[in-house]
Amino acid sequence: MAASSGKGKRRGPSAQQMIEAGGFWNFVRAIRFASRYGALCKQEGDLLTMREYAAKAGLSNTHAFREQQAWRACVGRELTVLDVLSEEVLAKHGYTETQRQEAIARELAGRDG
Repeated sequence: MAASSGKGKRRGPSAQQMIEAGGFWNFVRAIRFASRYGALCKQEGDLLTMREYAAKAGLSNTHAFREQQAWRACVGRELTVLDVLSEEVLAKHGYTETQRQEAIARELAGRDG
């Protein structure tokens, strides 16, 4: 899925595109994942990596992996939840673009191989 670029524009696919790519149930799981991720970030006061998310959500590695798989089925491997957040959404929740980029960097640094 190609993401839009530019301020105020969607960085990821629409709901319809997500459903077409991954199916309805993966869409439901992907949206639940993104929503829970956002709530935990708000609670923690910082943007979380996937590993931090799994630990804070109290999920098993398997469950967190399934949520990530559902997201990827709908959005593709190129975009994470952090990637699709616009500057406006971040600002609304008190985060900066720099914090988003730092969380992505932490995620990439924590990946194995």
